[in-house]
Amino acid sequence: MSYPNLIFGSEEEVFNSYSTEKNTLIGSRMVIPDGREYRFTHVGGTALVVGSLYQAVVHTTNYSGEAVGTMAAGVTVLTGVGSTAANGAINQFKHGYVYTDNATTLPMMQIKSNTLITAAAETGTITLFTATPTIIAAGNTLCYFENPWEDVIVKPASAETAPVVGWAKTAATAEYWAWLQTKGPTTALYDSSTTAIAGIGDPIAPDQAVAGAISGVADGEPDTVLIIGSALGLVEGDTEQTPIWARID
Repeated sequence: MSYPNLIFGSEEEVFNSYSTEKNTLIGSRMVIPDGREYRFTHVGGTALVVGSLYQAVVHTTNYSGEAVGTMAAGVTVLTGVGSTAANGAINQFKHGYVYTDNATTLPMMQIKSNTLITAAAETGTITLFTATPTIIAAGNTLCYFENPWEDVIVKPASAETAPVVGWAKTAATAEYWAWLQTKGPTTALYDSSTTAIAGIGDPIAPDQAVAGAISGVADGEPDTVLIIGSALGLVEGDTEQTPIWARID
């Protein structure tokens, strides 16, 4: 199956959502005519909220430093894959990433599919889109995780627990596929009670008090907070949608 990963789309497509997976790779980037950019996303267990900021699913140590078989370079199926304390469901890591955490072996590569990976066993397999460029030697350990745009969740009312990945533009149903905006003019849920946005052009960051919200950045903070855009146009009131220039991508 061929997956386009750069799509030139329309503003109309931004507001579409799908109950079944399209022939579009999760995380694929869509650019519409005015330059705004979006990423194709699989929604997690809760419907999207328009204007809210979303993050990747939280990674766990259950899939880090795991057993893997010894293999020559040039294979597309990794065998003998284990997990620590939780099963990895069939295709849970489809379109995600895998690498070994040893110094000189497998670089990060994209996953095409996976079988059931059983906790405390070494019987799983991970299939790659591309053949491995290096050997996997005895003693190497494997790390793998879901695509950042797979099963996205609203950014919590605390420090982000995974990378932020975009803003919802449509109230897509849980477990549907939809687009999140990552770049260009948009609106975002604003919490002014944490740190107010002073004016046009000021930086914005993920808010730490209201789920899915953004806030301003206090003087002296830019070196210690994640800057994800800047204010654009009139700054609206607390709990309202305020215009920003998104800069996640």
